[in-house]
Amino acid sequence: MIFSKIKGVYISEHKGHKELSSMTPYGEYLNPEYVYIPLVEQDTVCEALVNVGEKVKLGQLIAMKKGRFSSPIHASVSGEVVAVDTKMWHSSGKMVPTIQIKNDFLETKVESIKENNVSELTSEQIIEKIRDCGIVGLGGSGFPAYVKYMGNCPIDTVIINAVECEPYISDNYTIMKNQMDELISGIKFIMRAVDAHKAFLAIKKNKVELIKKMQPYFDAEPDINMFFVKDEYPAGWEKYLVQRIVKKTYNNLPSEVGAVVNNAATALAIYRAVTYNMPLVEKMITISGRGLKNPQNVYVKIGTKLNDIIKSMGGYTDDLGEAYFIAGGPMTGKSIPFDSMVVNRALTSVIVMPKLIDDTVYSCLGCGKCVENCPAFLSPVQIKNALDAGDKELLKEYHAEKCMQCGLCSYICPSRIELTESVAKAKALLLKR
Repeated sequence: MIFSKIKGVYISEHKGHKELSSMTPYGEYLNPEYVYIPLVEQDTVCEALVNVGEKVKLGQLIAMKKGRFSSPIHASVSGEVVAVDTKMWHSSGKMVPTIQIKNDFLETKVESIKENNVSELTSEQIIEKIRDCGIVGLGGSGFPAYVKYMGNCPIDTVIINAVECEPYISDNYTIMKNQMDELISGIKFIMRAVDAHKAFLAIKKNKVELIKKMQPYFDAEPDINMFFVKDEYPAGWEKYLVQRIVKKTYNNLPSEVGAVVNNAATALAIYRAVTYNMPLVEKMITISGRGLKNPQNVYVKIGTKLNDIIKSMGGYTDDLGEAYFIAGGPMTGKSIPFDSMVVNRALTSVIVMPKLIDDTVYSCLGCGKCVENCPAFLSPVQIKNALDAGDKELLKEYHAEKCMQCGLCSYICPSRIELTESVAKAKALLLKR
C-alpha cells in the first residue's frame, strides 16, 4: 500500500523533563482513607451496583459502564460505601459523580482473586478474563482492551507501545525497568488471545541502558522483539508505529493490516488479570513537574485523590505560588483547576506547573509551521479559521475529523495560538454531524 509516512518533531530530553521522574525510584501510595471511583468513562455514564452502607471487598464489582463496549468497574479497596454521588474533579476537566468508599485498610479481596492454571486457558478464556477484570487501555484512551481482540480481521502482529513520546511521562519506562518478567508474560497472553505469531515492543532508541538491561528477556523469546523508533514526537501515535513496523497504513483500526496495539502498562494489567483474576484496581502514574519537591512515578489505587498522593510524595515546592495541573501529558492533556482530582483508570500522569506570567496570544504570522509539522497532514490554522467562520463544509473539505489531537500545532506555534483546541472542536462538530 502506498502511503505518506507520518512525520515527527524532535523534542529534546532537556525540554522533555523525563529525568524528573524516571531517574528516581518509583513510590507507592496504596492506603488512602477514601477512594472515589468515577461513574463516568469515555463520556459515558456508568451504573452504580452498590448502595450506601454496603460493605465491599477489594476487586468487587461495584459499577458497570454500559453501551456498545461495556466494561465492569471494581472497588480498589475493601471498606464501606459512604456515598454513590459524590462529585469530584475528573481528568476530562469536568466534575463527575463517584462512588465514595471508606477504606478499612484490611485489603480483603473477593474470593475470585486467585492464581490460575494459565497453561490451559484458551484464547476465548483469556479474552473473558481481560473483559471481566475491567482492563482498559492505560495509555490514556480508557478503551476496553478486550474489544481489540474480538474483531473479524486475522491478527498477525502484536505491538506494545512503550515509546512515551510526550514530555514528563515515564511510567512505562519504570515498568520496563522493574517488571519485565510480568510484562513479557502479558505480551504472550495478548499473542495467545489474538493468535498472533510475533510481537514487537516499541521503544525509543536513545534508552540505551534500559535496552541493554532488557535484551536478555528478548533473547529468550524469539517471537518477541524490540523495535526502535527515533526520539521524536508523536512517535507513540498508534498509526505512526503501525506504519513503521507492519509497513502498511490503515483507515480506521490497526486490525485492518493485521495488527493490534497495546500500551506497556496495559500488558502488565493483562498479566495480572489472566494470572490472578485481578481487576484493574491500581496502576502506576507519573506525577511530575516543576511545582513538586519530589517528582516520581507512583503506584496508586484507582480513585485516590491527587492532593493525597502529592502530600505523600513530599508536597509542592516552597516557592510554587499559583499553579496549574495538567491531567495527562502536557501535549494532549487537560488543565484542571484544583488538586482534588481523582485518579481514574485511564489517567497516565499529572503535571504540576507554576502559572506562566506571559500568556499573551499574538496574531497568526502565516509561517506555516503548524501545517509543516502536522503528523496527520492537516492545516490547523485553516481549520481554526473555518471553525471561527462557522463554515462546516469547509471543515469537511479540510478533513478536521482526521486530527489526532497530539497538541503539536499549539506547541510549535510561535504566536501561541491554541490551535489544537480549535481543531478538536471542529473534529467533534464533524463527527457529531
